[in-house]
Amino acid sequence: MAGRLNGRVAIVTGASQGIGAAIARRYVQEGAHVIGIALDQVALAALAEELGSFTPWAGDVTDHQLLERCVQETIASHGRIDILINNAGFQYTVPFLESTLAEWQRTQAVNLEAQYILCKLVVPHMQRAGYGRIVNISSTQSIAVEANVNAYAASKGGVAAFTRSLAVELAPYGILANALAPGAIRTPMAIINGVDGLETETFKTWYIAQRKIPLGRAGEATEVANAALFLASDECSYITGHTLVVDGGLTITF
Repeated sequence: MAGRLNGRVAIVTGASQGIGAAIARRYVQEGAHVIGIALDQVALAALAEELGSFTPWAGDVTDHQLLERCVQETIASHGRIDILINNAGFQYTVPFLESTLAEWQRTQAVNLEAQYILCKLVVPHMQRAGYGRIVNISSTQSIAVEANVNAYAASKGGVAAFTRSLAVELAPYGILANALAPGAIRTPMAIINGVDGLETETFKTWYIAQRKIPLGRAGEATEVANAALFLASDECSYITGHTLVVDGGLTITF
């Protein structure tokens, strides 16, 4: 089925690479116009040239004034915002006692607070339309947690809880709010301190050869994008407050 998002207008944060870029591409393929927010101006410009139906907004999601301008200009240009994908993320990996408050605060600001702000800005327009799809990107770290990612895990757990609360409050307005929890996905975020965590011997042995991930491989950003397409489409009509796990079965083996 093609054209599942025909005429829809979507805002996607963290749109310049990885999962965000894959979602932007998938949505445009299905007929949406995407407004992409990200730090990398060059990558956004390249996406705009590639996709056509894509408006780049270069900036940091912690810049709340930028987010407000983006929403205002989107409404002025398109008259609607049907879909909001809160995907922008930040992660650092360090033992808890070596971490800093600044790192903790940056993580919460990008991963959780920015989602709150954008929802505050976008939801009134969805309420007036009587329609909306919100998809917030959480993580399997909110379900089965590893060491040295306490700030990230806390933020992603917050995303899942925030999404459930939104779902209850916004249901009377025809707005569905769901979360996605990706597992080991091939994106730039998998590279930590210059090392691709999905190419280490530990990952290949434990997660692949010994099937800690039952499907025996890392996931691709396009596979997360396909799940995000369903949650943003009219086919998703009776699901809200749910966290859809896209992890090849990883969390069921913990």
